[in-house]
Amino acid sequence: MKLLTSLAAIVLVASALPAQEIDPNRFGTLTFYFENDLFGSTDENYTNGARISWTSPNLKRFGDDSTAGGLAGLFDDVSWTGNSTYERNVAISIGQSMFTPRDVDSYDLVKDERPYAGWLYMGMGLIWKNDRVKNSLVFNIGVVGPWSFAEETQRLVHEALDQDYPNGWDNQLHNELGITVSYERMWRIRDREDNHGFDWDILPYAGVTLGNVMTHGSLGTELRWGYNLPDDFGTGAITEASTTPTAVESPYLAKSWNRRFGFHFFVRAEGRAVARNIFLDGNTFTDSHSVDKYPFVADLSAGFAINWKNTKLSYAYIYRTKEFRGQEDEQIFGSITLSFNF
Repeated sequence: MKLLTSLAAIVLVASALPAQEIDPNRFGTLTFYFENDLFGSTDENYTNGARISWTSPNLKRFGDDSTAGGLAGLFDDVSWTGNSTYERNVAISIGQSMFTPRDVDSYDLVKDERPYAGWLYMGMGLIWKNDRVKNSLVFNIGVVGPWSFAEETQRLVHEALDQDYPNGWDNQLHNELGITVSYERMWRIRDREDNHGFDWDILPYAGVTLGNVMTHGSLGTELRWGYNLPDDFGTGAITEASTTPTAVESPYLAKSWNRRFGFHFFVRAEGRAVARNIFLDGNTFTDSHSVDKYPFVADLSAGFAINWKNTKLSYAYIYRTKEFRGQEDEQIFGSITLSFNF
């Protein structure tokens, strides 16, 4: 109940922003992601993820972005980023993820369970889209190991909640520079002339990620049904390819964002063929603890979202199949995403 009350308060505060007093052509999107296995009553495996993303207003060229245009503009003349009819955005993000074994009481290395690991990173995403398709090209760079400060973050949170914290962080993966490059393409297969009232849509997608942190291919889809659906491409969990869920057009000009209130339910399924996962395979260039991973992993999630003026809040309950041999149970965790435009 306390969690629901807090989320409701966030929506009310964010929706009170003076949206109509700002030039609609200058709107950007700020998104907060938070994922934790606390929602599944556990403290193991993928135990926490957090990310903040800022996405630019719609651009004619990537180089027009005031924050990363000097770098993003290098892709303006690449033919496969689409023609001039595509809306473009540049997304900047920073995030941290942490992973722990099931046995967090032991100070010694737990050989048959996944390694302790943290991942601290920054990312730049290029988005080009129209009303039927969205393309995302995302570059992430960061560090795995003690320099990710995952141990310190978890310690602070557990101390604040007056909880015992895991004892085995001395056995975490070694410091390693991490880089991933991800491409994802998402489609709308239902053509809606008006988002007013009750409606549904389906958003299939496919993607690939390459890098020493993650290398995998993914295939999935999201089905949404609700009242005054937001004019965007859904909201997934934190992944290498995820970006802020920008509207297809400037949010306050889009029909769905002009309305005061909307809500929808959604289900999402994704399968991944995994060639590399540093959090299971261990360090790339030095010896470290590792486990024998499964080559195929699937996520199934269900959730609920509310959109109110310039704000969208969603919660998803995510089930993930076993990722490595010897893992006792599949994992369940929750994902909260808050986006608002200003």
